[in-house]
Amino acid sequence: MENLPFEIDNNDYVKLPRSIKTALVDGYLSFEEYSILVWLWINANPRIGRAQVSYAGLSKDFKEKYSKNHINRLMLNPKRKKWMWFPVQQGRRSSFHVDIASYPLSNGGFVNIEVRQKQKFCRSEDNITEHSPAEVPTEVSDVQQKLKSDKNALVDRFSFGSESSLGRSSKNDNEKENKNNRSNRGRPVREYTPKSYEEQKCWEIAQELGEKDMTFILSALKRYGLARIEEAYRSVMDQPNEKIRHKGAYFNKLLTL
Repeated sequence: MENLPFEIDNNDYVKLPRSIKTALVDGYLSFEEYSILVWLWINANPRIGRAQVSYAGLSKDFKEKYSKNHINRLMLNPKRKKWMWFPVQQGRRSSFHVDIASYPLSNGGFVNIEVRQKQKFCRSEDNITEHSPAEVPTEVSDVQQKLKSDKNALVDRFSFGSESSLGRSSKNDNEKENKNNRSNRGRPVREYTPKSYEEQKCWEIAQELGEKDMTFILSALKRYGLARIEEAYRSVMDQPNEKIRHKGAYFNKLLTL
C-alpha cells in the first residue's frame, strides 16, 4: 500500500462537534457555509476560540473557488444564526478576528460569543464609523438591508389584493421568462436530476415554489450562489400563504434586488 504524502499527527487535533454535521443535513447550513465553519474551527486558536482571517485569504485557502464577495456572503448566514461573530468589516481590507460560538477552549471552557460581541462593541463601536465603505467588497449586510426595505413593496405587488399595473407586469415578466425557457427547451422541474448538493437544494426550492422550469434558479445559483437563493426563499416563506399570490415571481424579484 502506497504511503500517504503526509503524516497524520495524532497529537495535533481539535474537537469538532457533530452538531455541525446535523445542521448541514437538516438544511440549516449550506455545504459552502459548513465548509467555511469547519475551516475556521480547525484554524482557530484553541486558547481563545478565535480565528484571524481575511476574505482574500479565505478565497486563496479555497483555491479561489469562491470570490471575496462570495466568502463574505457565506460567513454572514452563520453569523446571523450565531454560529460565529465578527465586527462589521466596512472600510477594512486587512484581516479580522472571528469568534466561534461554543468553541471548546484548552482550559475546559467554551466561547460565549454574546459576551465577546458586547466587549467588541464597547471597544470599537466609535471606530467603525471612521472607515470608508468604498474601500472594501460590498458587504452582504447591505444586500440584506435592501431586501428588508424593498420586501414590503414587493409583498404588496404580489399580494392577492393587488390589482396594480405592477401586478400585471409581473405576470408579463413570468410569461416572458417562460417563453424564453420554452425557446431554450428548458429544464422541467419534474424531469430534472440534481448533480450536486447545491442543485439539490435549488430543485427542492423550485418544487416548493411551484416552479415548472429549473432554468432561472440554476442561472441564479451560478450568478448569486446558494446562500443568496436560500435567503430569498426564506423571505418568501416568511410571508403568510394567503398573502402572496405569485410566490415564484416574488422569489425571482427578491433575487434580483
